[in-house]
Amino acid sequence: VETRCGTLTFVDGRPTPETSALMYDTLDFMRGVEVFLNFIPATSIEGIRRGMDQIGINEAHKVAVFKDLMDSNPLFLTGNTDTVYASSILDLQRDGPTVIEVPKGQGPSTVNDAYFRFVTDMGVPGPDKGEGGKYLILPPDYDGDLDPPVGGYEAVVDGETYFVSKSTSYINWFIARGFLVDGKTDTAVEAYQTGLKIYPLKDKAAQPQMEFLNASKKVFNTVHANTFEFYNELHAVIDREAISTFDPELRGLAAAIGIEKGKPFDPDSRMKEILTEAVAVGNATARTIWLKPRDRSAYLYDDSGWFTAFIGGNYQWLRDDGNGGRYLDARTMFFYMATVNTPAMVLKIPGKGSQYALNVTDSNGDFLDGSLSYQLTIPANVPAKDFWSVVVYDPQTRSELQTSQPFPSKNNKRDALASNDDGSVTLHFGPEAPAGKEQNWIQTVDGKGWFAILRLYGPEEPWFEKTWRPGEIEVSR
Repeated sequence: VETRCGTLTFVDGRPTPETSALMYDTLDFMRGVEVFLNFIPATSIEGIRRGMDQIGINEAHKVAVFKDLMDSNPLFLTGNTDTVYASSILDLQRDGPTVIEVPKGQGPSTVNDAYFRFVTDMGVPGPDKGEGGKYLILPPDYDGDLDPPVGGYEAVVDGETYFVSKSTSYINWFIARGFLVDGKTDTAVEAYQTGLKIYPLKDKAAQPQMEFLNASKKVFNTVHANTFEFYNELHAVIDREAISTFDPELRGLAAAIGIEKGKPFDPDSRMKEILTEAVAVGNATARTIWLKPRDRSAYLYDDSGWFTAFIGGNYQWLRDDGNGGRYLDARTMFFYMATVNTPAMVLKIPGKGSQYALNVTDSNGDFLDGSLSYQLTIPANVPAKDFWSVVVYDPQTRSELQTSQPFPSKNNKRDALASNDDGSVTLHFGPEAPAGKEQNWIQTVDGKGWFAILRLYGPEEPWFEKTWRPGEIEVSR
C-alpha cells in the first residue's frame, strides 16, 4: 500500500515487522502533534504562571500592575498597550477558596482556569456591572453546598455576599484591565492599590497585606515553548492539577505519549526524537491555522484582510452551539496567538466589553513586510464608546513588536493623532516615519514581518452591524 508514510507491506492482511514499526512511529508522531494543538491553552497558562513567578508574583496577594502600561519588553501573547493590566495567579490547592474584591468602576476583568476555560468576569462585563464587589473562587475539589453555574452566581457565605464561581483547576489566572483617564494611568493604578484585594477565604479576618509590583519595562517571558520543552510544561500542569481538570479524552491523548499524573515523563531516545519532530509540525500547523485561515467565516468582510480571532463566535469553541462538536482549529488559532477567554469578547454587548480584528496582510493579500511603508485609514465616528487602538506585533513571538518605540501602537485617547478633513485618521507603518506624519506613525523593523490588531473598547452597534468598517492596510506609493 502506497501512502504518504511510505510503502506499507502486509502479508495476507498482516503487517510485516517493518510496517508495524513504521505505523507505531507514525501513531506516536500523530499523537504528539495532536497533544501540541489541543494542549496549547494549558501550556499557555503555565507560561503565564512561570512568567509571573519570574518577577515575584508567586502568591495571590501579590499583583503585577503595569503602572506605565505594557511596553514591548516582555514576551506576552498580543498584550495591549492601552489598558492598565493587573495580573495575579491563584493557587486554590494551596489557599483553598479565594476571595477577589474588585473596586467600583473596574474595567473588563476575568478569571480563567488552567486550560484557559472561563471561570468568571468581573467589573463592567461581570455580575457586579462595574459597581465593585466580592468574588469567591472555589477549587475543583470543593464539596460544600455551593454549586454555581459557569460564570457564577450570587450567594451569602458566612454572612457576606459574594459572586461565587467554581473553577475546574487549582491554578487560575486573574487578569484585570483599567482604563486610561485623560491618557493617564493614575486613576486605574490608584483604584487597584486602594480597592483590589485577593486573599484566602480562611484568612478573611487577617488578610495578607496586598503587594503591587510595577511590571512595566520589565523583561520576562510568559509564552509557552514551541520545542520539546512544551511537553515538559504540559507534564507539570497535568501532574499538579486535579484529575477532573481534563476529561478522559484529553488525558488519554497526553498519556499516549507518556504524560500522566503522578508518573515521570521520561521518553526514550526514539520517542524523544519523534516528539521533537511532532512539536515542530504542531507549531507549523498552528501558525498556518492562525496566519492563513481557510475558514471564510473567519473574515469580517468580503475581500478584506480583517479577520476575527473568535471563529464561530463561541467562547467554548463550540460549532453551531455544540451541534457540530468542538471547533478544534478555532481554539488552536486563538490560543496560539492570544490570551484571556471570556464571553464578553464574543457576545454582542453594545457599549461594554471589547471587540478585536486582526490583519496580517496588505490589500493585495501579501504578508506585511517591515521593510515597506503602509497606511491604514480608520474612518470617522469609530463605534467605540471608550476608545480604539491599533497595536503592531511580531509574528514570531506574537508579542508586541520591539522597536525604538516602547509602545508599537496608536490609541485615540492616549495619542494626539492628526485627523483628516473628513474626521478619519490615517495611520502610517514603516521603518521610517513619512515626513510630517510622525504623530500617526508606528515603526516597523526592516526585514521583519508584522501584524496588527484593531481594538474597540465599548463597541457600539455600527461595529456589530458592519455599517462601519476599518480600511485595508495599503502599501504606500
